[in-house]
Amino acid sequence: METYVECKGEQQKMNDNLKPTLFISYCWNDGNVYADELEAQLNDYFDVKRDKSQLIANDDLNDFMAEIANCDYVLIVLTAGYVKSLNCMREVAYLLQQPDWKYKSMVLVVDETIYSTDRKIEILNYWSLRKKKADGESATADLGKIILEEEASILYDICSQLEKFLYGISRRKNPHMIAVVNELVRKKNKPRTDHAEKEMSDNERLVKEFIEEHGNVSIKEISEQINTTMAYTSRILRKLQDKKIIEVVGEGRNKKYIVKKY
Repeated sequence: METYVECKGEQQKMNDNLKPTLFISYCWNDGNVYADELEAQLNDYFDVKRDKSQLIANDDLNDFMAEIANCDYVLIVLTAGYVKSLNCMREVAYLLQQPDWKYKSMVLVVDETIYSTDRKIEILNYWSLRKKKADGESATADLGKIILEEEASILYDICSQLEKFLYGISRRKNPHMIAVVNELVRKKNKPRTDHAEKEMSDNERLVKEFIEEHGNVSIKEISEQINTTMAYTSRILRKLQDKKIIEVVGEGRNKKYIVKKY
């Protein structure tokens, strides 16, 4: 009986190793309940990486947070507390330094005030002021200088990536709680062209994601979505076609674009 249990445990480990990894980034103060529910639903499909489940005594929290860059997918549970948490925003800074961050990440927006311009500016000001304070303290401190310099460095990384993160949230179609599990599973089951994905520019990725979400879209619809001229959109579409990421269906006025199927 003991041997069976041990073998079963080893088999479970092997099965977990075959699953794609999913990092859940959330704020302990107000995101726990969402993370608990998501982890329970996603465990069958992903090897879920979460501090509450993975970390044990004496583990390095910084090393764990850096794992966000190595995971196949990242789910951000964006609550009101998330955008003002040093550790949460540090994870975001790690993530946004990866060339494929838009592909691998998904944001569950719990705090919908994040879509307003006033809220974004308030968040930017919060981190800017916090960085200025840390810079001043680290420059003049005699006691705790190493600690203060490390915090100033973290805040620099956050401020460097913050506006891109906030801007990206507004430009993307973010799933609600009821749909996020299905969307992640759909993404997992969809073939990925790694080389082409890594070579895409931000605008190419935006166009690809819009076509992927809506399907059979015209150049006019794409231009309106990304707020560019038809000529510029046409150049982006040609590049995506050359990379074999999208294809054309129909002709003339009926010409539409879809993501290429593999």
